Amino acid sequence: MSSAVARFGPWRIKPSSKLPIFLRFTINSSFAPDIAKRSNFKHFLLNRVYLNHMMYWPAKEYDPFEKEIVGHLRRNDGWLESFCRRELRKSERLYALGHTLRKIDWSSKTNAYMKKTLDTLLAIYRDLMCPWYAQYATDLFFEDTIEEHLARHIPADHPDFRKIVLIFTDPKEMTDVAEEKWELMKLARVLQKRRARLHSLSPADRKRIVKHVTRYGYINRGLATSQPYTYADIVQRIKEAWRTEKGVDQLVHDSSPSKLRAEYAWAMRKARPDAAFKKLIHQARLHSYMRNRRVEAFFLGDYGASFMYHEIARRAHFPAKEIMDVSVPEMYGALEGKSLPTKKDMKQRHHNYAMVVTNAATKLIVDPKQIEALKKKYFVKVDSVRQIQGRMACLGGIIRGRAKVCLDKKEIGKVKKGDILVAQFTTPDYVPAMERAAAIVADQGGLSSHAAIVSRELGVPCVIATENGTRIIKDNDRLEVNAKTGLVKILSR
Repeated sequence: MSSAVARFGPWRIKPSSKLPIFLRFTINSSFAPDIAKRSNFKHFLLNRVYLNHMMYWPAKEYDPFEKEIVGHLRRNDGWLESFCRRELRKSERLYALGHTLRKIDWSSKTNAYMKKTLDTLLAIYRDLMCPWYAQYATDLFFEDTIEEHLARHIPADHPDFRKIVLIFTDPKEMTDVAEEKWELMKLARVLQKRRARLHSLSPADRKRIVKHVTRYGYINRGLATSQPYTYADIVQRIKEAWRTEKGVDQLVHDSSPSKLRAEYAWAMRKARPDAAFKKLIHQARLHSYMRNRRVEAFFLGDYGASFMYHEIARRAHFPAKEIMDVSVPEMYGALEGKSLPTKKDMKQRHHNYAMVVTNAATKLIVDPKQIEALKKKYFVKVDSVRQIQGRMACLGGIIRGRAKVCLDKKEIGKVKKGDILVAQFTTPDYVPAMERAAAIVADQGGLSSHAAIVSRELGVPCVIATENGTRIIKDNDRLEVNAKTGLVKILSR
């Protein structure tokens, strides 16, 4: 089995898009021994470096960790089911906390109350973030093993082979992201049949859109990388649905749970799996649901907490829009009356920052000289090539279009209809760009990753696991994506 996390010299490396410093700091502090033991891990990732959109782990730490995970999966010893149940319980707790936090009047709460809330929130975050990296080895194990089992029933060159593999790694049930798309398409159909004018909707229809925003708006915020969906965002997405060549009725069907059930039943009839294969499929779908539901829990938890963060910023006379780019110790310091970074400091960290984790202790690096010194040790050599091989996550034909390289959510506005979205990976806040894209190319991700699942829900051809696509492909390169083989070619630059 190949690795989902690439090797480079003494490091295991993974593309890692730009996150707010507060959340990056929390993630990097999560692999402490006590937290890892609660997650039933024998091996820990105590050291790492984040630099220039890349995460570096010592291979001597990551290799045993990965081997431990894969060993459980190969032995089929019940670890996966226990792991997913535990992670889902923690996810639902965070999801519920997010709903609670968004309803609190933080202006009436004391700093001590906010500190206690932050303690609770970060403890849940760390318990969920510590096992996060198990998903990469798990994804690849299921993809490879399902292919091996399926090849015993259907020839590997059968035209439906890859499609069946994709279906067998879909989440076992709808997540909020999938449900939001379905509910939005149903709303678009109702308004279209009424010949409603979006610029002058009735009070009842406006109320329906507001209800949709209230229920699902958090999805677009991501992990503090964007803003929640607004009323105007939803109206614009309805307009785009009306303009699609497929037609709204087809969009409703494509995003419906009945289509997912029908596809699964079709795949089961084609494969005719035995008991062992059925268990493998169930495990893969359970893991896929867990990892996508966990992302939603983080998004909603962070959204609920954002109202508290803004109140902390107000009291510290600090710009609310920058509060997520302070470190965890700085956030706690603000609650104790200490000053937050100056404008000059914030300007530097917005330009670039690094994080070095030594024995689970995280240090934020903003000094340009220190960052340059790190670059001499931590780097990824990328060959100049004209084609890249990835894995297919959503099938299609040959797609040609202009590349739009997006290293974080702030850049997705440049993706226009017919462009090819090139990203390190996608998260729910990338969905508007994914809806506009003719194809999606991602550096990383397995078949249960967000890019893989959502591209299939949208019917947008998607290539994952290119590893260095965002480093090789440049903005406005003309690309050809073979959505049958996973080959991406640069036609012109």
